Amino acid sequence: MRRLIVWTSVIIVLGVLAVGETVLSLPEGWAKAVAISPDGEVLAVATTGGVYLFSLPALAALSGRVDLEVAEALERLPLEGYVHAVDFSPDGRSLAAGGWSVALVWDLERAEPGVAVEVQGFVHALAFAPDGKLLLGLSTGEVLLWDPARSEAIWKKSLHGGAVWGVAASPDGELAASGGAGKGALFRLADAEVLFEFPGHAWDVEFTPDGFLLGIGAGKVFKVYDTATRFTYFSAQRHHGCIWGVAFSPDGRLAATASLDGTVRLWDVVGGEDLLALGEGEESMEDVDLRGEYLVACRKDGLVYIWRLSELLENDEG
Repeated sequence: MRRLIVWTSVIIVLGVLAVGETVLSLPEGWAKAVAISPDGEVLAVATTGGVYLFSLPALAALSGRVDLEVAEALERLPLEGYVHAVDFSPDGRSLAAGGWSVALVWDLERAEPGVAVEVQGFVHALAFAPDGKLLLGLSTGEVLLWDPARSEAIWKKSLHGGAVWGVAASPDGELAASGGAGKGALFRLADAEVLFEFPGHAWDVEFTPDGFLLGIGAGKVFKVYDTATRFTYFSAQRHHGCIWGVAFSPDGRLAATASLDGTVRLWDVVGGEDLLALGEGEESMEDVDLRGEYLVACRKDGLVYIWRLSELLENDEG
């Protein structure tokens, strides 16, 4: 990959430093989405005008409140306007990002853009399915399943009355879910036939790695449903603002939620309990991802938080 030097201003952050925490600032002062590559080595951050790719271990090694004048990115993938969603393909070879009227899929091995998906409205959410197909959630209320290999839509269906804020595909490729201001929906990935609807707000949706559970940011409430029975596995309100982002750890035992209240919460999925509250509660935490050793979140004002899970959990147990 080409290497890019990114100039940033010095940052001053208030609040108490958490154990195993790194805080960085993006030059644009705005960040909407984050994604960690399947191997845990690369962090993608969606901002204005594109996506930055960073070496995650290198950033995490900086540690603490980092007043950077220079930060080095592996790559900047350009996309005009505000980028609202980003995701790696399951094999880690591609990355997709969405913004106004378009989603782009990049071939990371060749460091060049591949497929462009032109749509009506804003791409607020996107997620790869296990077979490499791409789910897109649009501001028009439609969900689109796109095949990058053939550059064609498999289906497009109106599932929501307003913007689609979250989409996800189950690990076995059988199910998918979407969320909007009025409801969440669980449907078959192959043909978008709705199997169950979850009433109320659903700002983000995510399956556990085994596909047995579906997490939803339901307003201020974190809800987890059993995908087979459709019953609520657990439901808890710990945030004081809407939950914009939901993520599960690769083993499915931990979950993380990012909220308008400016915090990230780490959850014990098995016990249905929250373990930690992180962040400073000042600006909205827009998105979160959880993989391997790292928990990553981005804030509306362009701050990116990296926590090392082992240190967080060790400190919590102590």
